[in-house]
Amino acid sequence: MKLLPTAKRKAWNVKWEAGSATVLVFALVVILVAILASNQFVLHNLKRELKLIEQQQLKKYHPPVRSRPATPPP
Repeated sequence: MKLLPTAKRKAWNVKWEAGSATVLVFALVVILVAILASNQFVLHNLKRELKLIEQQQLKKYHPPVRSRPATPPP
Protein backbone atom coordinates (compact mmCIF):
# COMPACT_ATOMS: atom_id res chain seq x y z
CA MET A 1 0.00 0.00 0.00
CA LYS A 2 1.37 3.33 -1.06
CA LEU A 3 0.82 6.31 1.26
CA LEU A 4 0.83 9.93 0.21
CA PRO A 5 3.50 12.17 1.66
CA THR A 6 2.39 14.09 4.74
CA ALA A 7 2.25 17.49 3.00
CA LYS A 8 0.04 16.16 0.19
CA ARG A 9 -2.22 14.39 2.68
CA LYS A 10 -2.70 17.58 4.67
CA ALA A 11 -3.43 19.58 1.52
CA TRP A 12 -5.96 16.97 0.39
CA ASN A 13 -7.65 17.00 3.83
CA VAL A 14 -7.91 20.81 3.79
CA LYS A 15 -9.45 20.77 0.30
CA TRP A 16 -11.89 18.04 1.31
CA GLU A 17 -12.89 19.91 4.47
CA ALA A 18 -13.38 23.14 2.53
CA GLY A 19 -15.48 21.29 -0.04
CA SER A 20 -17.63 19.63 2.58
CA ALA A 21 -18.12 22.98 4.36
CA THR A 22 -19.25 24.50 1.07
CA VAL A 23 -21.76 21.72 0.52
CA LEU A 24 -23.03 22.08 4.09
CA VAL A 25 -23.49 25.86 3.74
CA PHE A 26 -25.23 25.39 0.39
CA ALA A 27 -27.60 22.84 1.93
CA LEU A 28 -28.41 25.21 4.78
CA VAL A 29 -29.11 28.04 2.34
CA VAL A 30 -31.43 25.78 0.34
CA ILE A 31 -33.30 24.80 3.51
CA LEU A 32 -33.65 28.45 4.55
CA VAL A 33 -34.97 29.43 1.11
CA ALA A 34 -37.51 26.61 1.27
CA ILE A 35 -38.67 27.78 4.70
CA LEU A 36 -38.96 31.38 3.50
CA ALA A 37 -40.95 30.34 0.45
CA SER A 38 -43.35 28.25 2.52
CA ASN A 39 -43.78 31.13 4.98
CA GLN A 40 -44.66 33.48 2.13
CA PHE A 41 -47.22 30.98 0.81
CA VAL A 42 -48.83 30.57 4.24
CA LEU A 43 -48.83 34.32 4.84
CA HIS A 44 -50.57 34.92 1.50
CA ASN A 45 -53.24 32.34 2.36
CA LEU A 46 -53.78 33.84 5.81
CA LYS A 47 -54.21 37.34 4.36
CA ARG A 48 -56.76 36.03 1.88
CA GLU A 49 -58.65 34.19 4.61
CA LEU A 50 -58.59 37.25 6.88
CA LYS A 51 -60.00 39.39 4.09
CA LEU A 52 -62.81 36.87 3.53
CA ILE A 53 -63.65 36.79 7.26
CA GLU A 54 -63.64 40.59 7.39
CA GLN A 55 -66.04 40.78 4.44
CA GLN A 56 -68.36 38.24 6.07
CA GLN A 57 -68.38 40.16 9.35
CA LEU A 58 -69.02 43.48 7.62
CA LYS A 59 -71.89 41.90 5.74
CA LYS A 60 -73.34 40.41 8.94
CA TYR A 61 -72.92 43.31 11.38
CA HIS A 62 -73.16 46.33 9.10
CA PRO A 63 -76.24 46.01 6.93
CA PRO A 64 -76.41 48.43 4.01
CA VAL A 65 -77.59 51.90 4.96
CA ARG A 66 -80.88 52.86 3.31
CA SER A 67 -80.96 56.32 1.96
CA ARG A 68 -84.02 58.32 3.03
CA PRO A 69 -85.88 60.37 0.55
CA ALA A 70 -85.34 64.06 0.99
CA THR A 71 -88.25 65.70 2.83
CA PRO A 72 -89.12 69.29 2.08
CA PRO A 73 -88.64 71.71 4.97
CA PRO A 74 -91.89 72.62 6.83
